[in-house]
Amino acid sequence: MARSVQEASVAVPRGTPVPDRSAADEGDAMLRLHAGENPYGASPGVLSVLAAELGSVHHYPDRPDADLLAALVQHHDVAPERIALGNGIDEVILLLALALADEGQPTVITGGTFLSYAESLRAARRPFVACPLDGYRQPVDEVAGHLRRGAPLAFVCNPHNPTGGLLDLTELSVLQDAAAEGGGVLVVDEAYAEYAGQGFTSAMSLAAEGSGVAVLRTFSKAYGLAGLRIGYLIADPTVTAAVERARGALPYSVNRLAQHAAVAALADQRYMREAVAAVAETRERFRAELLAMGLDSPPSHGNFVLVRLGPRAPRTAAHLRALGCLVRDTADMGLPGHLRISIGTPAQMRRALAALGKAMAATDGLRPEAG
Repeated sequence: MARSVQEASVAVPRGTPVPDRSAADEGDAMLRLHAGENPYGASPGVLSVLAAELGSVHHYPDRPDADLLAALVQHHDVAPERIALGNGIDEVILLLALALADEGQPTVITGGTFLSYAESLRAARRPFVACPLDGYRQPVDEVAGHLRRGAPLAFVCNPHNPTGGLLDLTELSVLQDAAAEGGGVLVVDEAYAEYAGQGFTSAMSLAAEGSGVAVLRTFSKAYGLAGLRIGYLIADPTVTAAVERARGALPYSVNRLAQHAAVAALADQRYMREAVAAVAETRERFRAELLAMGLDSPPSHGNFVLVRLGPRAPRTAAHLRALGCLVRDTADMGLPGHLRISIGTPAQMRRALAALGKAMAATDGLRPEAG
């Protein structure tokens, strides 16, 4: 029988403030602002649990992991049969492609977004159609049209990666109704949900009770467990059962340390919220500095900002790398002319701003080309 969340996390010191890493940041050789990582790391309680579990790494992970399932059931108030765990969101996306994507009717995704949707569908040899972004907005009506016409599966991102934009309640309702009409499944990737703020409308309640909407969540971003690779799906039991059948070749997926770390991370919500608040405050200050430099950067609800640079984006990214600052050129995501810059600590972002100023000067001036 699974222990309760409280019992499973008895060793976790709750409410530990996020660490002040300013001194350490100044000495980092390379700024990792390309991967959406949490600059404050996992909570001290998580690290304590991981240390305690190191002596058990010779044992296979629990399958299924009752403790983590129980923690997620309590955290989201959802039935356990609606949860499927994965070795990061990427594995869950691949399993969804294998389980639900049709060999004849294309799955629908949006252009200019997270590569894993398209790559997973290619790996599963399933056809798909990519609907181009409308500026920085997701093409809700076009995605909905494909769903109404029988698309078996649709992936949207909320908050959107890499633009940082949000789908509102009306847009989610349009997509939900379209999925119900066409009989497909709308998958809402909420990897950055914790950073989204008050304007965010989660699809979690729809996934917890309905049949045509599924939600992806991860421990990689707000909880600081990117290196342990753990994500999960909340969906109708028929969807999670199909995912589990597709997992048949992988008797063990989420590793033992990740299972215990995720339980501990969920138990320390205060640490997560304080880390998220620190990142969000730094994000807004950094974006204000970008705008002051004359750069176009749309409002973001993730732990990153998007910067429009036009044709000089690749050269700017290369200069930044030479200056010790890694950022993401989003051309391979289908959004050329832009850089996605993850948000670190205040000290890290001061370094990033200084490097960006030098990189822009090295690419013919401080302002991007028009257009």
